[in-house]
This record gives sequence, structure tokens and C-alpha cells, in this order.
Amino acid sequence: MTVGGQVIGTASFSHGFKFTLDDGTGQVVLLMWHNVYDDCWDAPQLNIGATVRATGEVGEFEGELQIEPGFGGDVQVTAPGGPFAPGREIGSLSAYVGQRVMIEGYVVRTAGSGSGVTVFVGDDTGDIGVYIWNNILERISENTGLGTDGTPVRVVGVVQEYRSNLQVVPVLPYDVVILH
Repeated sequence: MTVGGQVIGTASFSHGFKFTLDDGTGQVVLLMWHNVYDDCWDAPQLNIGATVRATGEVGEFEGELQIEPGFGGDVQVTAPGGPFAPGREIGSLSAYVGQRVMIEGYVVRTAGSGSGVTVFVGDDTGDIGVYIWNNILERISENTGLGTDGTPVRVVGVVQEYRSNLQVVPVLPYDVVILH
């Protein structure tokens, strides 16, 4: 089946990415396994606000209607979206827990863990950990720059609290951009 709609939500999971599409009459989840996402020519524009046309198998998972394309060419972005969110100063993020924000700053330090990496990003108002899951990290263009102190970055993600600390968690690889 072929569906079309605007991306109104994004999510990641250990083996792929989900995009919630809305065509004005209802919603469906576009489920893209990593191999399909990696093969999608339009992946850089596949984000919030994009208009998408996708062909795939229709299914349901935990009561959620979804379409699952077989390869990247089955997903076409007809109008690009992007990593858009309100820009916020790092020092103000405690007021935005649970919300999608954009921060700009520079890498202060990096700490790894088994399932991801925390890149501490600072601006004039403070610094915050940006937790990047490995499945997202390996798909970020120029990701080696995230390990270099002073590298300028822009991150779009959800402000979350983890072990009493605030962090920003990006959902898609194109939500993290190394600035030049």
C-alpha cells in the first residue's frame, strides 16, 4: 500500500526509526529498519514537517497502525522537513523538560557508555549532556568531531531528566550537526 502525509512525530528504537505521518484524516507510523533508512536517498530531509510518500506492507504493532517499506527507495520526501525546534539557552532548559528544543554550543567533553555516548555541550549559560544512542551516533555525518573539545554543534532533541540530571536526547542522526 502507498500512503502519504506530513511527519508530525519522530522516534528511534534499537533497530530503526519511526515517523508519525498525518494526512488530515488519520495517522500511521512509517517504520524504517536501519537498513531501509540507510538506503533512503531522502533521509536527510525526512524529519518533522516533511511531506512523505511511502509504499510498504501495512501492519499493526501494539495497537498502532504502521507501514513498513521494503527498501529506501520506497520512501520519498516530496517536501523537506528538518530538525526544527525552538532555540533555547542551555541554562534555561530546566523549564523545558519533555519538550523538543534546539541548542547550539561547543563540545566540552565526551563520556562513553555501552549503548551510547554523552557529549557535554556548553554555551555562555552552562553545559548539558547530550545523550546519543549508538544507532544514531554511527549515522551522524562527521561524528568524529563530537569527540573533539571545542567543536561547534547544533542539537535538536528532547529535554529529559536522567538520574537527577538534565540531558538532551536527539532522535535522528540529522538532529545533530557539526557546525563549521
